[in-house]
Amino acid sequence: MTRQGFLFRLFAFVLFAASFAWSAALPDLFPYNAYDGYNPGVRSVAMGGAGLCSARDASAVYFNPAGLYGGTNMSLISFNVRQSPKELADQYDILGGRALTFLGFMGGGMAVAWQPLSNIVSTGTAGSSVEVKVNKFSMSFSNNVSPAVNFGMNINYFSGFMGVTSCGAARISDANGYGIDWGVTYRAHPNITFAASLFNSPSSIPWSGFDSGDPPVIRRSGAMVQLSRLLTVSSEVELRKYSKARADGKKNIKIYHTGLEQSIADIIFLRGGIFGEDLNDNHKTGYSAGIGWYQDRVNVDISWQKEYPVLSSYDKYLETFSFSVNSPF
Repeated sequence: MTRQGFLFRLFAFVLFAASFAWSAALPDLFPYNAYDGYNPGVRSVAMGGAGLCSARDASAVYFNPAGLYGGTNMSLISFNVRQSPKELADQYDILGGRALTFLGFMGGGMAVAWQPLSNIVSTGTAGSSVEVKVNKFSMSFSNNVSPAVNFGMNINYFSGFMGVTSCGAARISDANGYGIDWGVTYRAHPNITFAASLFNSPSSIPWSGFDSGDPPVIRRSGAMVQLSRLLTVSSEVELRKYSKARADGKKNIKIYHTGLEQSIADIIFLRGGIFGEDLNDNHKTGYSAGIGWYQDRVNVDISWQKEYPVLSSYDKYLETFSFSVNSPF
């Protein structure tokens, strides 16, 4: 090896090592759920969060991009109308009071979507605080692999802002990252569908001046059964693997979702569901209900859900009211 070659490799190694040395760990106040966002499928919310097998609207981007296959040109806009009581909403609302939770367009087996994931301010001792805002932009594709199997993929771009205040000093950081999602559906019978998805695998979201704060790897699997055209039953299991533990020390969180939908003349839809980490423990179980209206290819959905936030007092629960419109364009 020549001297020039040795010096070049040494210089490259020093730069590589320095890139790690100059990066600090993310602040302790950085919220573990900064990349979560809200479920944009209001129909799914009313059914206990079960939406993996749904192929009705652009919210398939959130659950399983394979559900986009065969869809017509439709737009979806979703809102959180209200959360109560206010003291819990102020503490647990990851969007900091913002109403819009999703905007997406689908057609021809593809979709584009924008979703705010967080707008959180975490405060600590001695006036320290961290403000985090993260948004996600998705491009989605789906294809028919065989008569019974559909496959889909999301390509996500994450954009983030973080302001850190400590000991009277302020620091600003931004993030630009990516994530890839995968999904598949299998129709074992015209009325029986199985599905699975894997989100944020791979993914990377580096923050300027800090280490990467990668989003959780999310695995979902479940099934949907349609009993004639009157009743639909869905059940799913969701496993979220976070890079940072939440307040109770858990990094791996398993959530169960079960819901049903009753159709009345294919115009009115009544829904209900349960969800939670332990459906045998009332304090770890949430409940939901809702109604949908369909006319001239326009879907209007309203949902209500009740849950006990993690580590909150068990005599207080958080209620969330959501609303969405799915219409052709």
